[in-house]
Amino acid sequence: MLFLISLVIAVIVAFCLDKPLKKHPVLFYASAAVLTVVTIIIEQSNVTISNSFVKDYVLGVFTRGALGVAFWAVVMWAGALPNGTFAIKKIMPIRGELSITAAILTLSHVVTYGIQYISDIIRDRIGSGEAFRSFVITSAVCLVMVIIMIPLTIMSFKTIRKKMNPKTWKKIQRTAYIFYGFIFVHVMVLFIPKAQKGKDGYFLSVIVYSAVFIGYAVMRIRKAYISKKKPEAKTVPNVVCACAMIVPLCIIGFVSRNTGNKETIQATKENPATFVFEAPTDNAASSNAGTVSVTTTITNTALTTTTSLTSTSGTATGSTGTDLTTSTQTTDTKNTTETEEAVNEETQEENVPEENETPAENQQEKTPEPPKENTQETPPAEEQPSYRFKNGTFEGTGDGYAGSVHVSITIENDFITGFSAYADDDDPDYFSDAMQHVIPQIQKSISADGVDACSGATYSSNGIIEAARDALEKAKN
Repeated sequence: MLFLISLVIAVIVAFCLDKPLKKHPVLFYASAAVLTVVTIIIEQSNVTISNSFVKDYVLGVFTRGALGVAFWAVVMWAGALPNGTFAIKKIMPIRGELSITAAILTLSHVVTYGIQYISDIIRDRIGSGEAFRSFVITSAVCLVMVIIMIPLTIMSFKTIRKKMNPKTWKKIQRTAYIFYGFIFVHVMVLFIPKAQKGKDGYFLSVIVYSAVFIGYAVMRIRKAYISKKKPEAKTVPNVVCACAMIVPLCIIGFVSRNTGNKETIQATKENPATFVFEAPTDNAASSNAGTVSVTTTITNTALTTTTSLTSTSGTATGSTGTDLTTSTQTTDTKNTTETEEAVNEETQEENVPEENETPAENQQEKTPEPPKENTQETPPAEEQPSYRFKNGTFEGTGDGYAGSVHVSITIENDFITGFSAYADDDDPDYFSDAMQHVIPQIQKSISADGVDACSGATYSSNGIIEAARDALEKAKN
């Protein structure tokens, strides 16, 4: 939709303002420069634009590069239309001026995203995996485009052109074909994945961009063929050109169809998107917890065994390996147990009188001593497991695409049980994709390090990752 709006603006300027542009080009250059500078300042400042139409369509045609590409489209089609047509007569005299205006307008997109890319590199926000590859490819393509665009723009000024050799100037100008091709590749790499996910407007944008750029390539080749071969009948070239345009357009449309069918999660401050995770059940720690104490008392007439057990769960084992689960008391009157027999035998041996001892003396000396208390030492209680993070809910913030990203993480015994997120100002589709791709990774590793950003939603992903890192830092013990 942005590109269609931009095409209308570019065509109106080319066909309705051709004479003022030819007569006062500096005025148009200055106007384009002012619009570019204002757009960059607004994007780099903390100004929040609440009106979605102004943000998406007024600023969007500049920051997304749609208006600049639309002017480039008018410039390149001027070289592909048949000679002598009305469009050629209107556009060719101001083609240089249109090129300079297009370059100035393109700078709003180049500078805005260039600053963001440099910031991502400095802050290590480029991610890894697919997001890293997408970042590298996009950056390389944009760099090549800028390298080609700057000299072509400079040579479009009449004062520079007059000082150059015409043949040299023309050879350098042919690099514009590479520039146009890279524009199309750049747009397709970014837009086709979004069209496949069913994002609003992207399928239409893919079709419109494809029709403009593929149509230009076909018409430019047709013009060169007719100029060189000069065929009497043009039916065959026209049919071939029609097929050459329709077939790739159909292929691109088929590839770009909605295959994702992903539901967009609407996340706002009042209603943040919340992910709930079920904590694992682990009885290993609890089964080993507890304190065991054993006390045994023995007398000459009775045997009393008292077992005291304090435990949170499971069973405890005494020093002999026998399970202790109850408290028992046993009184012996008939000497029936092995323990009582052993005690009686020991008592009888001690009561045998030695030689020259009288029974009275023996009885006096062998009076049984008071019962001794045999206390087994209580084993130390097992240490409680140590955790990296405190239990509770912790909040963090990070920088998203066009504002701050806020997250809230709930932790229980080093396990993330809840994760909520929302952005102050972000595209719902991008932010939804970023959440569904990034949050499960953070939850699984309980870390914001080494998390892959979602391809196509890198800024939103990095905002969530930064906010999660902030929250986890606050949760550390």
